[in-house]
Amino acid sequence: MTSIDLDSAVTPSNIGAVPRLLSEVASAGDALSNAGDYSLIPRLELLAKARELARALETPREMMIQHVWVQPSNSMAITFGVRTGLWSTMAKNGDGPQKVSDLAKQLGLQEELLQRMMRHISASGYLDMTAPDEYTPNHFTKSLSLHVMSSGYYTLPPLFNPTFLHVHEWLKDRGYTIPTDKHDTAYQIAHNTKLHWFEHIQSTPPHGKNFNAHMRGYLLGRPSWSDPEFYPVKERLLDGFDRESSNAVLLVDIAGGIGHYTDQFRSNFPDAPGRLILQDLPIVLKDAQGLNPRIEGMEYDFFTEQPVKGARAYYTHFVLHDWPDEDAVKIATRVKEAMKPGYSKFLVHEHVVPAMKQDYEQTALDLIMMTNFGGKERSAAQWSDLLEKRCGLKIVNIWTVVNGIESVVECELPE
Repeated sequence: MTSIDLDSAVTPSNIGAVPRLLSEVASAGDALSNAGDYSLIPRLELLAKARELARALETPREMMIQHVWVQPSNSMAITFGVRTGLWSTMAKNGDGPQKVSDLAKQLGLQEELLQRMMRHISASGYLDMTAPDEYTPNHFTKSLSLHVMSSGYYTLPPLFNPTFLHVHEWLKDRGYTIPTDKHDTAYQIAHNTKLHWFEHIQSTPPHGKNFNAHMRGYLLGRPSWSDPEFYPVKERLLDGFDRESSNAVLLVDIAGGIGHYTDQFRSNFPDAPGRLILQDLPIVLKDAQGLNPRIEGMEYDFFTEQPVKGARAYYTHFVLHDWPDEDAVKIATRVKEAMKPGYSKFLVHEHVVPAMKQDYEQTALDLIMMTNFGGKERSAAQWSDLLEKRCGLKIVNIWTVVNGIESVVECELPE
């Protein structure tokens, strides 16, 4: 066994790779500069290279401090700014420098408390310091004045953090095995409840509303599954659609929340024929205010029989990942039972985790699913096992626009 001494903890993690990474960062920067309107993929590639460079330069000791000191403190301090109205106040004050003393008076806060919170956020690179105890709003802090951005800070730390603290005890008590029961996860221990995660947040307002708003924030800047460069809606759904029946359903968005995805589809294809149906539980649909008249809200529990038969497309986004395999099979089977052979499609809009070079949004969400829901982010092989082997569907293609963003797993009934 190779001995590990203390010097290894204070040596840059991969200093030899720095010249190569600097060259790759420069090349990726040139690619972004030349990308024009199609900058998503080159921007993400440059960001990945820049992060790889930073990790190569950091020592293990610096990484450790980031994990156990800096990142938890940032989450706390930024959330403090959300809850006290700091970010919205700074945004209203304008783009110029703002003194801590003046902000403390505006917000009715102790000056030293505010000073120490803002100092750490600035030292971590999330707020711009222009003079001692004087800060200027930046792109990030101004965005936190938007509810779709701030809502996650209200709701997710108090839900997830206690779970993460209890997960070690939960795993040890169960022989270090993954959860398979949606009502027996670290979440139930942390929050002293027998309810499933979704049932619990709806019973503890305003977590339910904040979570719906957070999901809108999550979608910002991400390509819609119905964008032409992502999934070929015209060729796969509109061509061959039953235009003879005035009651024909084009899209059923199952557990679609307050309608983000259905409305994206409608916006991309405003003249598409057929009905658009948004399904979810009553407590969720009541928050779906201002839906376009073309979108029909329908109360539905996806563990029960699907009332809409023979639709062209049944669509789910981030539904099956919330559930252990046994429950995910039940949900998918309800869709299968409603599908029309040779016509209907089941579009599963989820992460397909690659065998190599996984994106940390995928892996973070996988651990969130595991510890809070008993669910998982699945690989292509796991999707095949779930949808084909266990549900009897046929995967005809997996459409992926870029790694780290959800794919569309397109399913049909086998011939």
